[in-house]
Amino acid sequence: PTDSVDLAQMHIYYNNYGNRMTSDGVIPLMPNPSNRFTGRTEVIAKLKKHFFNTNNSAQNRKFFLLCGMGGIGKTQICLKFVEEMSDYFSSVFWIDASSVGTITQGLKGICNLPAAQSSGLDGSSESALHWIGLLKENYVMV
Repeated sequence: PTDSVDLAQMHIYYNNYGNRMTSDGVIPLMPNPSNRFTGRTEVIAKLKKHFFNTNNSAQNRKFFLLCGMGGIGKTQICLKFVEEMSDYFSSVFWIDASSVGTITQGLKGICNLPAAQSSGLDGSSESALHWIGLLKENYVMV
């Protein structure tokens, strides 16, 4: 089942299906966090609860889709969450999802990471997804 929260025209959908390594190929346009970012504590608390619910003993991958109108703070929420929770993730993958092409480019960029290269990936987005699926460590993909 998918849950939804509506906060000031921002919709958050998440379900339970399912870190500090960066690369220019993986995070080509990672924005800088705003030093003026305030509030949104309820949304960030929901993210933390969703990903770090201690009552859930299963180690399933978890997905959280944050969507809404442009300019309402989605990117800053993600940046703040990653910043606050960075100790819990071994890798952070920042993928520009504005088009199929940018998603493909971002996934191919993951193949350039030293850890991925040592796994003999062929440079395709499919091989990157396969490699990510084999990771045993906690990671976050934004």
